[in-house]
Amino acid sequence: MGEETLINIFVEESEEILEELEIDLIQLEGNPQDDELINKIFRSMHTLKGSAGLTGLTDIADFVHHAEDVLDKIRNHSLQINYEIISLLLESRDIIEAMVKQIFNPEYHVDQQKVAEISTAFKFFLEAPVSNQGAKDFVEEKQKLSEEDSVYRIKLKLNNNLFETGTDPLGLIKELSDFCDVLDVNVNLSRIPEIYELNPEGCYLTLTIFVKTSDSLKRLQDVFIFIEFDNEIEIEEVTDDFKDGLDQTLAEKLTGEILVERGIVEEEDIEEALEEQNRIGEILSKRGKVSKKQVEKVVGEQTKVRNIKEKSSIKVDTYKLEQLMNSMAELVISQAKVRDLVFQFHNNKETEFVTAFDEVDKRIKDLQEEIMKVRMVPIGDTFIRFKRLVRDLSKKQGKEIALEIKGKETELDKNIIEQIADPLKHMIRNSIDHGIELPEEREQEGKNRVGKITLSAYHKEGSIIIKVVDDGAGLDKDKILRKAIDKGIVNREDKLKDEDIYQLIFAPGFSTAQVVTETSGRGVGMDVVRSNIERLRGTVNISTALNQGTTFKIKLPLTLAIIDGMAIKVGEENFIIPMNAIYEFIQPAPEHLKTVKGKGEVVKVRDNYITLTRLHSLFNIEAKETDPTKAIVVVVHDEGKKTCLLVDEILGQQQAVVKSLEDNYTYVEGMAGATILGNGNVAMILDISTIIKMALR
Repeated sequence: MGEETLINIFVEESEEILEELEIDLIQLEGNPQDDELINKIFRSMHTLKGSAGLTGLTDIADFVHHAEDVLDKIRNHSLQINYEIISLLLESRDIIEAMVKQIFNPEYHVDQQKVAEISTAFKFFLEAPVSNQGAKDFVEEKQKLSEEDSVYRIKLKLNNNLFETGTDPLGLIKELSDFCDVLDVNVNLSRIPEIYELNPEGCYLTLTIFVKTSDSLKRLQDVFIFIEFDNEIEIEEVTDDFKDGLDQTLAEKLTGEILVERGIVEEEDIEEALEEQNRIGEILSKRGKVSKKQVEKVVGEQTKVRNIKEKSSIKVDTYKLEQLMNSMAELVISQAKVRDLVFQFHNNKETEFVTAFDEVDKRIKDLQEEIMKVRMVPIGDTFIRFKRLVRDLSKKQGKEIALEIKGKETELDKNIIEQIADPLKHMIRNSIDHGIELPEEREQEGKNRVGKITLSAYHKEGSIIIKVVDDGAGLDKDKILRKAIDKGIVNREDKLKDEDIYQLIFAPGFSTAQVVTETSGRGVGMDVVRSNIERLRGTVNISTALNQGTTFKIKLPLTLAIIDGMAIKVGEENFIIPMNAIYEFIQPAPEHLKTVKGKGEVVKVRDNYITLTRLHSLFNIEAKETDPTKAIVVVVHDEGKKTCLLVDEILGQQQAVVKSLEDNYTYVEGMAGATILGNGNVAMILDISTIIKMALR
């Protein structure tokens, strides 16, 4: 394995470890007595150090070594966890992340002064005296262990690639012998293949080791800490079975059992040997004790259970997924072209042909859905990262804030998740800066001194809804309006609804902060929120109540790639309406059409009057039919609001591959993108949310 390959593997694994490390450290701050979590964090640091050393990245290995030593002191209960230690470990995690990024990007800045400061701080904690209670607990544990030695059976099924990691099995046994009496070592050779299949650099060993020690189980586990993720390791205490150095259970066991326990052979070897004898079912059947049918039934059930396979997963490069999705998109376009051509020549008369083509459509759609599932990932990992943001900012501002997460298992397209993280970060910062009050102010208002920010996600009507809710002071509409007038964003004479005033916080350059700080006052954060969400074909709405809190509600499509849509025609232009936005199709009677002063044309739909939107007027195109009683009206909805779209013709339902207008042309209000129809023509995909806003102006 080349050096470049090793470094690539290290970078990939490090990114995953560092993500988990941040989450684990935040969790540890709230559960400082969780020994299992402490050990997990220690193992993460140990793995980072070992992998960095193996790939020759000594700067990273040396720096991580200091953090590992501090964690070892915490594991031994000689250093108590507090805010300062967690903060130091989090900062060291950030430094390690920067060092890893610098491997492939030499221009990436690593603050060497910060590295020196953190290293010095680690040395301070390492040289600090052991806390009284921690020392007492540690001594008591050692005394308890020394009262009686324990015997352990260790089974190591080593990975074929073990030698490539630089690990020597003999070195592991030697390390055990430093603090254990090694009673027995057995080597299982059954995994060694035939000579023509043998990889001379491969490891085919399975070791079973019996040791006696007065040290703890944790000390034994630490010997294998660097290989535990890629190898099968079982450690079992068998002290009760041993007396005077002998296993007292041997007298009661069969020879095959002993050979398996000692690791000399596998269970499969014993089973194969036994199969050469007459099977128990055949013996009992011949003796008339059971019927052949009964034996076959039991054996059949047994075989079925044995055939149940465990689920497994593999890592796939994101680029490969993108290529797969692009190929799928092109297949959908080609499918639409073939369908149009075939039906044009056959006029839908050949039933068998149509049935066969429908079957192909179904198979392609099934394939598309399976590919889409591969791209769907839970949003929880993104949500959990914000715990660090809330922790650090709330401390810096002297506030007490708890972050509650709901719906973390909700799945969303990976591309959308990557692009929604930044807007969510700005919204949470806004809640901390402008929403949640200081603890003393909250108590004066009769609130809990600890503020709460709730981050939630759920599916609704083919979309995903993400909410950021705080129980803070709420938005002051008068203050927002005054600031917007002062900045020239709106005119003093403009008549704005409450929801329009709240939307002003998304205007470029807008901020109500009195002082410019590291996190607010520059007027760029919330502007980024709206522009990024609209780029994802999403919407963001605000609801608020003074002294009760604010809710930001984001609505996003499940995927950016392919949508189910209805093709329509207005004049000579083609459009696609997303299927989840369509409420119904109608052709209104003359008496159901009205003109309302100040609102324009409306259509009566089951006792409700809905605004009529003439697409030909909205987009300045020539329509074939302008009379609603002769054309077709499509009732569409979004977030509880409706409008009626006047169209000339319904072409039919089809899947649309979404192409970005901004990437290929420019932003067009009311358009969510473009797609290619089966006949080769381009159709605009309507952004129903924006269309409704345009209609209600």
